[in-house]
Amino acid sequence: MKLSSVTKDRLLTMSLEQKWNFNCGGIHDDGESADVALLLGTNPELAIERAKAAAQLYLSGRVPMIVASGGVKWDYHGEKISEADLMAQILQENGVPTDAILLDNEARTTQENMICSALQINRKNKFYTVDKVIIVTSLTHMKRSLALAKAFLPRKVIVSAYPVPLSQSKEDWLKSEENVKNLTASIRLLKELVDHRVIEDMDIDL
Repeated sequence: MKLSSVTKDRLLTMSLEQKWNFNCGGIHDDGESADVALLLGTNPELAIERAKAAAQLYLSGRVPMIVASGGVKWDYHGEKISEADLMAQILQENGVPTDAILLDNEARTTQENMICSALQINRKNKFYTVDKVIIVTSLTHMKRSLALAKAFLPRKVIVSAYPVPLSQSKEDWLKSEENVKNLTASIRLLKELVDHRVIEDMDIDL
């Protein structure tokens, strides 16, 4: 069935496995190259994991440019640093040259990640053609990110995923009440975005 046809009360009855499958099922790396990678920010621990994954993507020759996106500032080793600046540091430490990194220190949400990243690419080179983008973010954050990328990046752009795997087993990850809450919150947000026609409708198995 379509997410638009599901009531919010019905979503509350989803099993843990259904929530996981909806958020994470079928998401994989297609192994292809792209014109740019959009690296999405978050808290320092996860941001470092994502940046290391993006560095591997670059070093494998699959993208010539990475946009590190995220303007929220976190405490990191006693100083306040934005998500983008932290990820840029990690990228450089892992072999990505400075001139291959664009910084977006404005975005505060996933939606803004897409809008602000597109602006940064345009400012870098107004004639730079972007036909395909690879989104680099955590596996559990990818569903929403892909939907918003397709909604807010230029319509012609092909969007693919480079999901950063969990640092622990799925079973252990799901033991955390906070993680399960985030999984549930993600579904509710996707439902709201669909209902308000911000993103395209999607299938959900209930």
